[in-house]
Amino acid sequence: MATFFDRINSEIHKFIEVRDAEEEVCELYSVYYSTNSKDRLNLVSQTKSELEIDIHSGTKPLNITIDQNPNINGELGQTGAVLWNSSVVMSNFFAHCTKEAWDLTNSNIIELGAGCGLVGITMHNLGAKRVVLTDQPRMMKLLARNTECNRVATKPRLLSKKKLGKDSSTIDNALLTAEYVWGYPPEDPRILAEPIDIVIASDCVYHEDVAMLLSSTLEDMCQSREDVPVVALVGQELRSDLVHQAFVKDLLDRNFNLYRIPVDPEIDRCHALYMMWLKETHKPTAA
Repeated sequence: MATFFDRINSEIHKFIEVRDAEEEVCELYSVYYSTNSKDRLNLVSQTKSELEIDIHSGTKPLNITIDQNPNINGELGQTGAVLWNSSVVMSNFFAHCTKEAWDLTNSNIIELGAGCGLVGITMHNLGAKRVVLTDQPRMMKLLARNTECNRVATKPRLLSKKKLGKDSSTIDNALLTAEYVWGYPPEDPRILAEPIDIVIASDCVYHEDVAMLLSSTLEDMCQSREDVPVVALVGQELRSDLVHQAFVKDLLDRNFNLYRIPVDPEIDRCHALYMMWLKETHKPTAA
């Protein structure tokens, strides 16, 4: 059975390999700074307490309800209590790819810095076998509320009564929330209870110190298994060129194979989506 890595590796020719952080930032930000601020992404509102997000998947969109907490946004560096553009971009991207070739049904997924949880919830709705959404302790209440609100939408249809039996624990285990503080080993045993296939993170790079913690945590997660490469996908809205360059450089210094995925010309002017895995795990197949 083909792994998730096998599927993306077969499409490696569609992606842009990143080998130098300075060159990458120069290419991205020359376009970003030439774009009128009025033409940049404005996909969500951070002032509303509840959002209805339509993710375009096939003929029928996924409708996901997300609670926000605008009151604590920005407090002590707290940014995860509201949605950001990158979450919507990544969710729609995964919906499009799943519809075409990226089958998630056998994938165990970990989301880092899940915030309101949109991306992980979307992947759950797209049929992922197991999704664990992680964040700091302060975010757990909001994250749990959003997962419970969106949990039952598709999973009962994906699992037959015979597979479910008399116990709904299969459904409960398909979408989990867990505390995970970057820079420390995960204390919740559920995070590493099953071999990881995919790690995702959306718009978590807003300060250089945070960027270094994220790249370190991505490395830890991608080292968690040796039989197949763990693939990480990180989406980031373009803001500080210095922070972005530091993040990309640190990923390359940690020996990641790093690729940027073109999404859409309008989106790519102000957003970057990266795919990566550790070099010692596997080399890409030559085109």
